[in-house]
Amino acid sequence: MRLYSVYAVEFLLDPVDLLDFSLMLAATAAPIFVAYKVRSKNSRLLALAVLLAAFTFTHSLYHLSLYLGLDYVAAILFWPLGAILLLGFGIYYWKVGV
Repeated sequence: MRLYSVYAVEFLLDPVDLLDFSLMLAATAAPIFVAYKVRSKNSRLLALAVLLAAFTFTHSLYHLSLYLGLDYVAAILFWPLGAILLLGFGIYYWKVGV
């Protein structure tokens, strides 16, 4: 009988999204710290740190919206915004570097 396995998987996904949200939110602290330390010394590194912090924060909001059951908001708002920020980070690093 596999009737209960579908519900067990859905029950296990909620705490994982909450854990992902909290870990990504904690990971946002590192680029914010780097941006704070280099704010007047290196503008290129500052821009990279801000882009990376914006991406990690957006990605944490994506996981929070999944946890809250707002799948539509996660798919329409936070996933494309995170992809754009990560792509912008990569293009800026590729063109300008550090």
